[in-house]
Amino acid sequence: SRETTFKKLDEIQKFNLASSMIKRDLRQALNVPMRDYFGNAYEATFLAPEGSSSLTFTALVDSGDVGSSWVKRIEYVVEDGFFYRRQYFSDNPYLNQDYFQSTIFDELEQLSLQFSDGDNWSEFWPKDPMTSSKMPSLVKLSFSINDKSFEWIIAPNIDNVYQP
Repeated sequence: SRETTFKKLDEIQKFNLASSMIKRDLRQALNVPMRDYFGNAYEATFLAPEGSSSLTFTALVDSGDVGSSWVKRIEYVVEDGFFYRRQYFSDNPYLNQDYFQSTIFDELEQLSLQFSDGDNWSEFWPKDPMTSSKMPSLVKLSFSINDKSFEWIIAPNIDNVYQP
């Protein structure tokens, strides 16, 4: 009974931490252009490719290093039943392995991402040329762990349009 209680509390703490981390990252996202590892511009300021379980954007992150920029690339990705957060050392990294990784969830059975432009939901972002310079108004994460389903809806609160 006591062990079950501690296990449940640990699970709740893990969910709270994951939720806080994802919300913080999305609310500190910057609507700025990104580049790939070859220096080519992405056609998006917030990227969730069609058919993938990944999400990439630029955010302000205090890494604790006084000499480094707070502007970092953040990527959330699903691989082999794990949900990872990758924080790159810069906003436009030269190397695709130039990050440190944190496990958000293990034993992930299913994850789907949806993005709202304020009127409609899409399973990828940007959904058209008009949204390539915008952030989604809402991000929905639906996932299952241990036969339990969860749904989080997060508002990045960034309504400006990137103007080159």
